[in-house]
Amino acid sequence: MFSVSPSLSIHISPFLSLSLPLSSFFLDHALAGARQDLRPCIASVDCSSEWSDEVAYLQSHIQLRSRSSSFAELVDACQLGEVPLASTPCQAARLQVVLPVAWIHVPKTGTTFGNVLMYLPGMCPFLPPGYLLDGQQHEPAFVGHKTDLWCPGSFSYEGRTNFGDHYGVGGVYKSSVEGHGFIMLRQPEQRIISAYNFFQHSWPKWLFHRPAKDLLEYAQVCSGCAVKILTRKAIDGDLSTGYTVCGNPPPATTDEVTLAKQRLRSGFVFVGITDEWNLSICLLHAIFGGSCLATDFEVVRLGSNRSENLYDTSELMGYKDLADGALFEEASAVFSENLQRYNVSYESCKSCFQQASSFK
Repeated sequence: MFSVSPSLSIHISPFLSLSLPLSSFFLDHALAGARQDLRPCIASVDCSSEWSDEVAYLQSHIQLRSRSSSFAELVDACQLGEVPLASTPCQAARLQVVLPVAWIHVPKTGTTFGNVLMYLPGMCPFLPPGYLLDGQQHEPAFVGHKTDLWCPGSFSYEGRTNFGDHYGVGGVYKSSVEGHGFIMLRQPEQRIISAYNFFQHSWPKWLFHRPAKDLLEYAQVCSGCAVKILTRKAIDGDLSTGYTVCGNPPPATTDEVTLAKQRLRSGFVFVGITDEWNLSICLLHAIFGGSCLATDFEVVRLGSNRSENLYDTSELMGYKDLADGALFEEASAVFSENLQRYNVSYESCKSCFQQASSFK
């Protein structure tokens, strides 16, 4: 049972029932994150069946954000199976306990993921209508810390230069990332070629004073990018200098690979695979709720050298990014485990994909 005015009551399990007064200020700002056509419905108890699930989620989210002490109880109940893992209350509580989200953005793994995160329920109540990162006038680097105003309390900014930058978390992992990390990872050689085609992203011009002479030289210097991001301290820069943690020339060490794998498995609450984008997005919504949107599946950066298919790796002359390869193997294992845990498959995701199509 849900009611919003003058108080919001929610019965989310046989043992957890909450009823708290809500200020009009809090309710108005919570509703600001909803689509215009849902707001009247959310504020009432009489909603059409078409929106009932989403409305229930948003009403749950409003209540849960007003009583943080209940999150741990509910998450524990979800983990124990006393409440279904994919239930609306579990999704709402699960998202709340991981705030503020630390989006760890490895270059060329999907800027679109920033849009997906911003449009999770309740994340960005003050986001300008229809706003999307697009790699042009809405380039993440130009957004700066505006998301701190649009999405108060939803994202972590410690040690960062801007939203969606490629900073290394070595200095802030314990304070900001552990238990809050969201990441997409990509097959390493495919990522390297994509980054090379995108203006030799992260190439250390400050060191070489020239572009990489070919793809192989670029790969040899910029390998281990994801491992470096998860283990080294934050240095970030622009494409003109390439002064980024990925372009930090010392190769990733065996110890760094081990540490990166440990952090990925124990400290990240979501691990997606760029090469399995559709399933990754469906999994994200299965874990944290929210509607599957058409923009979840749109590519932000459409470069002239972008390939819809796999890149031909023959130009690498057999070179392999062993460091990121080991991390990607671990990420794939975590991803597969979560697909099973949340019962996510292409068959189970049909409703998500159909929902996204309906929003086009």
